Amino acid sequence: MGRLKRIEPEEATGRVKEIFDKYLRERGNVPNAFKTIAQVPDYLTTLIDHYRTVMFSGQVPFKLKELLFVKVSQVNACRY
Repeated sequence: MGRLKRIEPEEATGRVKEIFDKYLRERGNVPNAFKTIAQVPDYLTTLIDHYRTVMFSGQVPFKLKELLFVKVSQVNACRY
């Protein structure tokens, strides 16, 4: 358990709930980083914009980018 409480999808309200609901529809889950950042909804919105730009643009395929996220998390002993 980290030092910062995560907001779980069933606890979310307002804009955070809208974002979490969208991720649940698209991915089937909400990334833990998003649950933590959701403590400050403006940060969450900015993070999502950044994430989408990184993941959905450029020449590197999405699946490879996702694998890199997983590998970096594994190397750093993070729960992904």
